[in-house]
Amino acid sequence: MYFLNGDRIYIKPQNSCAGFDNQLLDCLFQLKNFNASKKIFKLNFFVDTASEEDYQNLSAKLEEQVAEKFPSPVVVCLIAQPPLTCRVLVEAFYYDSTLWQAGLIHDKNGTAILFKRKKTEVLIGNVQSNGINTCRKNAEIAFSALEGLLQQAALPVDSVIRQWNYIENIIGMDNGRQCYQEFNNVRSTFYSGHFGQTGYPAATGIGMNRGGVLIEFVAVKSRDAVSIPLDNPEQVAAHDYSKKVLVADKPEEKSTPKFERARYFELFKKKMVFISGTASIRGEKTVGIGDPVEQTRITINNIQQLYSPEQLLKIPGNLLQPQYGHARVYIKNRKDFAAVKRTFKKYYGNLPVVYIIADICRDDLLVEIEGKVILE
Repeated sequence: MYFLNGDRIYIKPQNSCAGFDNQLLDCLFQLKNFNASKKIFKLNFFVDTASEEDYQNLSAKLEEQVAEKFPSPVVVCLIAQPPLTCRVLVEAFYYDSTLWQAGLIHDKNGTAILFKRKKTEVLIGNVQSNGINTCRKNAEIAFSALEGLLQQAALPVDSVIRQWNYIENIIGMDNGRQCYQEFNNVRSTFYSGHFGQTGYPAATGIGMNRGGVLIEFVAVKSRDAVSIPLDNPEQVAAHDYSKKVLVADKPEEKSTPKFERARYFELFKKKMVFISGTASIRGEKTVGIGDPVEQTRITINNIQQLYSPEQLLKIPGNLLQPQYGHARVYIKNRKDFAAVKRTFKKYYGNLPVVYIIADICRDDLLVEIEGKVILE
């Protein structure tokens, strides 16, 4: 993580044509060598799995192999989203262990690392519920686990500044109710009474092939931190959507997605903007329907609005220039990969980026992009 005086890197197998087991071993070997100079604390594995049984077996295998190869605790997360250029992609987070103390926190359904420096505490981890439950029940269990981890660390709910919400069958129906809408209803209940003064976390809500409900999070408690929500004037804030764009039979079952389009965050002179999962929406309506190039263009324009000079002027004393740090691009259909990649490179050149196949929260959305912007 950038504000932990570290960052994130993506590890890809050197031979993208090799079998899955060989690609996985290659990635783990690269990670072990990397960890000799950088202190890795969290690993996300992006992999597709053929069945729920395969998902569970691979998850256990990854936990075991990471524990064998790393001397200090590492939070492991298996995200059932196929990468587009290989069979396994690893996202590795590292920090500066000379500046931060780190300790592991467990809950029945979650794991996190608590970092401490002076009077600042940062909690980073993930929670998950993946059973035969409905999406709503899985979301309730996951948020309950998140609450448990926050309580162990003595952090309030409104200390959460960034979330990644992975939802199996996100726009599918579960007992007659859309999974994403059910997740949003549970999230709203969990958030109720919090975030009134701070604005909601930056967040991504995205589909995955298996895994129930999986939530990654970053929470911070510090008098030295500055955290400000940022908006795009051309988009309605997601938490202000009208009922007509939400999917449920009854108005009382239509809670809005509680997240901000972006969030400026500053800690110990490290300044950045978390870019939430962003798509081709103007106002509150999808635009560019059926056209992946146009949707990618509109999405990038929406992102650029979030760190425009007009937005950055809202940040007290900020005279720094934005440098787009990295991006993760979710693509609904594999056939659109070449067009989306070509359009992205037109705007951002050789910026570090990974491409993932994932379902998106609206049936007519083809692309979603998230990332971070460093201010230097």
